[in-house]
Amino acid sequence: MKLYYIIVSSRTAVKENRFSGLFLPEKHDKLIKKRETRTSRMRIFRLLACLCLLALLCACAAPEVALPETPAEATAAPEPVPTEPPVPAEPVEVPVAAEEPEPEAAVLPAEPVWVLGRLTDAYSTRESEWIRAEDVPEDAPMQTLNEVFTGEETLWAAVEDILEAAALLQPEPGILDDLESISFGGQDYIKLEDAAARLGLEWGQAPDGSRYLAKRQTVGEIPEGWNVPVLMYHAVGDEIWGYSDLFVSTASMEEQLQYLQENGYEAIWFSDLAHIEDYEKPVILTFDDGYDDNYTVLYPLLEKYQTKATIFVIGNAMGSTHKMTQEQVYEMAASGLVSIQSHTYTHGNLSAMDEAALRQEMERSNAALAAATGQIPYVLCYPEGKYSYLTMDVAKDYYTFALRMDGWTYQTGMDPYQVPRSFVSRRITLPDFLWFVNPSGKTN
Repeated sequence: MKLYYIIVSSRTAVKENRFSGLFLPEKHDKLIKKRETRTSRMRIFRLLACLCLLALLCACAAPEVALPETPAEATAAPEPVPTEPPVPAEPVEVPVAAEEPEPEAAVLPAEPVWVLGRLTDAYSTRESEWIRAEDVPEDAPMQTLNEVFTGEETLWAAVEDILEAAALLQPEPGILDDLESISFGGQDYIKLEDAAARLGLEWGQAPDGSRYLAKRQTVGEIPEGWNVPVLMYHAVGDEIWGYSDLFVSTASMEEQLQYLQENGYEAIWFSDLAHIEDYEKPVILTFDDGYDDNYTVLYPLLEKYQTKATIFVIGNAMGSTHKMTQEQVYEMAASGLVSIQSHTYTHGNLSAMDEAALRQEMERSNAALAAATGQIPYVLCYPEGKYSYLTMDVAKDYYTFALRMDGWTYQTGMDPYQVPRSFVSRRITLPDFLWFVNPSGKTN
């Protein structure tokens, strides 16, 4: 009972704050700490409230800041400033876009073509289609690749090159202007086929396989009754390396040319026979075999006296020993003084050949000379004067005239495939020469 009383009493004493020595010390410490914690919180709340009230009072007591007044001048409307009437704007030129150049054509280099005796660069266009690499046999040669091309090949050449080659024909200005062209490498190109048709040229193939474009010479109807001495020469010069009678000296050649000029004789070509009435005393000077002295000795004399001559060139001999080169042949043909004609291709005996051999001789000769000069030969000189009736029949398919090595004065109206000539040898003197040319002119 006593213990209970003490506990009850101690709780009552604590609650009434009248007794402090009769309860446990731990219980008392907790009560003290709890009271102190509550007191600290109250102080903090009061302090925060004071700080907020102080901040509010300071904000209300701060003086207002006066904004600067806008001056009257600034608020007044600006006076109108007199302005000049607007100047009309100049029209602005709108740059016109330059036309884009047409794309260049895709062309391939081709084998050069002899155009009127000039070797001219050519290019080709051709429709093509690709084939797969696996479709080409492994052992196929490179030529097999050409099978990808289809259609016909078209050859083109520069307009400038064609006009330069055609200068000998003296074409009309602008003759090629309206032809279809393409641009390539800064130059205009036209189809060789079109140029050939416009200039009247014919296609052919030379003995070496090269292609050419050449002009065919046509001779009109020849009036009858004119004597035209045809003189036969070979080499000209003082350097004799063969049969001496074939070499007319340089002095004799000049003497004869001078005599013709001073005595009213006119040297002509066979094509001039169609208008023979234009010449009072016509003669034809012919030179066989195409020796190189015809270029080095004779040609300067022809230029000096402005005399025409006809030279018969062997087709396969150009560039061989003692023969003119192809370049020399072209130069003489382009001079306007020399007509290059056929002496066959191999200088063989025509009288012993069959028709096939004759045709080969004549065709190959014409092709070689057409490529070299741009002119298709129309006169044949029988080598060594040997020919047969078959020779004459075949010659009619290729030539307008054919010449013998002997005879007297040719008279228009005679068989054109047996034209006679007078042989001028090294031993001929001027009086003999006069005897040859004296019959020239219109017959009575």
